[in-house]
Amino acid sequence: MLRVPIRELLILLVLAVMWSLSFTVIKVGVEHVPPVTLAAMRIGIAAIMLWGWMRLRGGSLGRNPRLWWMFFLIGIFGNVFPFIMINWGELKISSGLAATLISLMPLSALVLGRIFSDEILNLRRITGIILGLVGVVVLIGPDELMMLGDDILPQLAVALGAVCYAIAGILVRKLPAGEPLEQGAGILIAATIVMIPASLIADAPWTVDYTWTAFLSAMYLGIFPTAIATILLIEVIARRGVTFLSLNNYLIPALGVLWGVLFLGEKVTPSTLSGLGVILVGIAIAGVGPATTKDEPE
Repeated sequence: MLRVPIRELLILLVLAVMWSLSFTVIKVGVEHVPPVTLAAMRIGIAAIMLWGWMRLRGGSLGRNPRLWWMFFLIGIFGNVFPFIMINWGELKISSGLAATLISLMPLSALVLGRIFSDEILNLRRITGIILGLVGVVVLIGPDELMMLGDDILPQLAVALGAVCYAIAGILVRKLPAGEPLEQGAGILIAATIVMIPASLIADAPWTVDYTWTAFLSAMYLGIFPTAIATILLIEVIARRGVTFLSLNNYLIPALGVLWGVLFLGEKVTPSTLSGLGVILVGIAIAGVGPATTKDEPE
């Protein structure tokens, strides 16, 4: 009997809500702050938040060199590389197209998770992933698809960011059992250590004319889709694996349509409803049942 992971599906939805809004906020933020510096602000705010929360709860990070090596690797592939690439990409392409390109992550996670981890690669999961991707294509429609290839380097940067997220998820899967809050704080502190010199070299941040819009953008990005999301994704990956987590990238374009309907008065078309339906079916197929070889019945 296939298990329906209700708790993890709800966390997936929460992550998708936060991350779908982040593309719009990034688009606003990079108009006021250079991409690398915005990423540094975002990660630094998240690191301070989780470290303070951890200390209030009496937690500690430990000094295990191997664990910190993992923190740095996850921070680089899960925060540093993708944040910089996505921020830079959104200087040239729309936030909607960026959210669409990020939907390549499930395919990356499915393949890389099977090669380098204990993720299951079977017909059920392949079918669900492909259906989700088809749903995204139907959802975004021909207009966004026609934009593919116009700004190839920014689009490639965002797509590579999706691959980096998949790599980071696999690395999180290899972390020893521990408290998600402590692990999240360690990852973000390590990423901040990398981002500070990167920002100093790339952007000369002391010359930037900061605005309230820039600070508010960085605060939202740091608190919600980075700090809180890091804790949630660590929990989901530990329970269900990186391929399951990556399914939220199919929800992101769908939620982008929802925000357009709610806040911009955009209309819902038959193709929109069809795309949403196919996405939900794909997630349902790929998301149920065992996620890793450890979960398979004897």
